[in-house]
Order: sequence, then structure tokens, then C-alpha cells
Amino acid sequence: MKLNKIALALFAMTAAPLAANAGVTISPLLLGYHYSEGADDEQLEVMGATDGNSYYKENGLYTGAALGIELTPSTQFQVEYGVSNTDAIDQNGNNNDTDAEQEMISGNFLIGFEEFSGYTDNAFKPYVLVGAGRSKIEVENASGDFITGSKDTIGNLGLGAMYRINDALSLRGEARAIHNFDNNWWEGMALAGLEVVLGGHLAPTVAVPPMQEPLVDTAPVVVVESDLDSDGDGVPDSIDACPGTPMNVVVDERGCPVPVDITDELKMELRVFFDNDKSTIKNQYKPEIAKVAEKMREYPNSTARIEGHASKTGPSARYNQRLSEARAVAVKSMLTNEFGIEPNRLSTVGYGYDQPIADNNTEEGRAMNRRVYAIITGDKTMTVEQTKDMVVQ
Repeated sequence: MKLNKIALALFAMTAAPLAANAGVTISPLLLGYHYSEGADDEQLEVMGATDGNSYYKENGLYTGAALGIELTPSTQFQVEYGVSNTDAIDQNGNNNDTDAEQEMISGNFLIGFEEFSGYTDNAFKPYVLVGAGRSKIEVENASGDFITGSKDTIGNLGLGAMYRINDALSLRGEARAIHNFDNNWWEGMALAGLEVVLGGHLAPTVAVPPMQEPLVDTAPVVVVESDLDSDGDGVPDSIDACPGTPMNVVVDERGCPVPVDITDELKMELRVFFDNDKSTIKNQYKPEIAKVAEKMREYPNSTARIEGHASKTGPSARYNQRLSEARAVAVKSMLTNEFGIEPNRLSTVGYGYDQPIADNNTEEGRAMNRRVYAIITGDKTMTVEQTKDMVVQ
């Protein structure tokens, strides 16, 4: 029996415009075991054939493929097409050289548990699958003649998990229940496959806290000119609770230094250069990455944007795009795994060879373009004694 031409056309038309976008997923081959025996009695009732018999399909191998796009970093929508070919058994339990083929096309939402628990760097990503679609069952005899069939609306409900091998490849496993709404029966499926991500996974958004201006106490100081003021802070000795304050320090009505919160801003850069066609960090740059980690620990709310770049070499622009992303991820992984920086404070992006800083036609220029450039920003608040020059500013 020929494959469903409409399903194949849908895959081809959908894949073309999405291939260049981030978060596009492809499962080129899904293999599974399709359990159909739970529907035996119902199928005997609805699949009456022209030869006077009724038929049902046995359990068998399921093969399929899926194309999807990530809606959030842990949720995606997929279009899946699959086929299950097995023997057809008549109401008397005989095969009689009859074959059954079931084609299914459905749209499914894969909702990751991290959508509710928060994003992590854990490679194991469990999810819930919810979807709906169409099922087409056809039974043929040994000569290829059509005997009977059924076209029905189905609903999918399942539990599964992705295991991310790297930012581009994941292993997928899933258990699924399939409900036939038109005939009110249940089928089951267990499947596994490999998922490929084009353009990299969507990254979680990292919120940067707003800046706060220091509070300055401008309360007037009451001075009694007839009293002696030994430290010259404007508060007479008779009521000065903090004698001997430095001349440049602002004091309150008791003559004590006024504490004030000031914000110290952090902005630093990191540059790491790579060998041709490599994303391995060379030892000479590890001390620089360690300095970045030290500063990020000193400024607990600091974040880093890590940009990966490539020279204009390699087999294709897509290859260089993935290489630039891998270089950015390598720096993020070292900050996280070796220096303990929280992953949600680090964002990565790859630009391929679109942003060169040197001529790609020379070896020296290409060496400069094979790089990671990171910008680290943040701030911390400290309490200090307010000085008069702060008031002037």
C-alpha cells in the first residue's frame, strides 16, 4: 500500500521555511511497538468486509517521523506521520494471506515538566504528550485487492523523556495511549527515536534586576554656635555622640556618620580564541575564565552573555553556525562545571561567521575570527559612610 501522499507533502512544505530557524526539531525515524489487540472486539464489529468476514489487525512494528518547533525552552508542537504494517485476522482467527496497514498523522504538544518546575541543565527532560489526528486502516488480500478499511479521528496521550546528548541531538523514548473516537476503542504504543535540533534550543530568559539609586540623608543639622565643636562636624560637643569624626564625613543630628548604600557596577569582557574547526578551550585561556568566575561570585547578581564566532571556513554556513554555538557552550560549561557559576546566569548565542573582526582571507584574520566574546555585567550594593563630596555629586 502506498504511503499517504498528503502527509509527505505536508512534511516537505513545513520543513523548508523552518529549517533556518532556532528551535526546529526533526525526528527522522521513530521506531515502536503498536499494540492493537485491545480493539479486537470493536474492530470485528466495524470493519466488516465485502467478502462477508470481519477483520482486525494484529500488534506490529510502527515506523514514523516527526517535525516540530519549540514554543518555549521546554514545550514544542510536532506533526507526526507513521505507519504500522501487520497481518489481518478474520473473525474466525485465520489470516488467509491478508495484510493490514494503519497510517496515522497527528499534531502533538510535548509539554516538558520544566515548564512548571523551572529550567535546569539536567540532560534528562521528561514531558507529557497531548494531541489529535487521523487514522486510516486498510486490509488487502494476497493479490493486493482492497477488502475493508476504516478512517477515524484519534486522540493521543502519553508520557516520555528526552535525553540530550548535546545541544543538537537527543534520544527520545515514549509510551502512548491512542483513543479511536469514532469507534470508541483504545490502542497503545511504545516508541523510541533520535531528535535533531536545527539552530539550537530556545534559551530561557534571564531577568536582570533594576538599578537602585543610593539613598542620601539630607536632614538639616542643628548647630548651637555658642557651644564648642572640636571635630568641626557642625554638631556641638555637648550633644556630639560621635566625637572625632573626619572633616569630610556627613553626620546626623547626633554627630555620627550617616550610612549610605552605594552601588558598585561590574562590566568586564572575556575573549577566548580557538584552533581551526575546534571548540576545545586551550589551557592558556583557563586563568582568564577563572577571573570571570571570581568576579561573578563577588557580584552575585551578575550575568554573562557569551557570543560564539567562527571563521569563514568549513563545509557550509550551517556547519560554522553550529561550531560557533559549540564554542559559546564550551565556555559556559567551564564556568558552570569547573567554577560553580549557576547556569541561569549565563546565556549563549552563536553568530557563525557573520560578525568577523578581521579579514577572513588571511590566516591571521581567520585566527582572530575563531573566538568567543563574553560581556559580564552586574552590580552590588555596599554600605559606607557618606562623605560631603557625595552630596555635591
